[in-house]
Amino acid sequence: MPKQEKQEAGTNLDHSARGPKPAHSREKIARVAVELADERGLDAVSIRAVAQQIGAGAASIYRYVDSSDQLLDLMVDRVSGEYVFDELTGSPEGQLLELAAQGRAIMHAHPWLAPLVQTARVPGPHTLRYLESALNALTSTALSGTQKLQTIAMLTAITSAFVINELSQQNAQPRGVTEVQQALASGQYPLLTAAFLQGATTVDQDEVFGSLIGNYLRGAGVFEA
Repeated sequence: MPKQEKQEAGTNLDHSARGPKPAHSREKIARVAVELADERGLDAVSIRAVAQQIGAGAASIYRYVDSSDQLLDLMVDRVSGEYVFDELTGSPEGQLLELAAQGRAIMHAHPWLAPLVQTARVPGPHTLRYLESALNALTSTALSGTQKLQTIAMLTAITSAFVINELSQQNAQPRGVTEVQQALASGQYPLLTAAFLQGATTVDQDEVFGSLIGNYLRGAGVFEA
């Protein structure tokens, strides 16, 4: 190989081929950050905290992650790798319902995720694969490219809002129950009282979620009622 070609080839090699082998990786940093958030909540996650978990100095982590925002991007992308796309078949609405159901399950497995996906994030490879799969589900529809992306974004927004509501109900402590009961018993709020009495004692959240997503997809023109 000519000398110039050797030099050019050398510039394409991973930096780890020259000098000491990196002690960490973005994948490892993201994994530790996700584990930390799962255990202690998102507020416990910082570059310094991740460095402590790894047993390294914060300065060494900055070799791989530029900022806290980028760390959050890596975390979102890592858990996006939990989607399973191989079994997505059938109608566009069926595939999107499956993706939404998987997203809901992933957000429950990582309770810090739902609020985070409602903010602007830089997509990584797992997130891009999710978008590609969702777009593939919409190939047979008459939606434009922009409309398809908007549909997918709304699907994520609805799912995350639903999960946030579910988690808030699970974590809520009963407050003012007696006061509400007394107010309803006063007879001053007949419509509200009737609504409470007509409500089911138990609600199938899976059914509610499926209906919510289905109604949105109908409105978005993915399929007709």
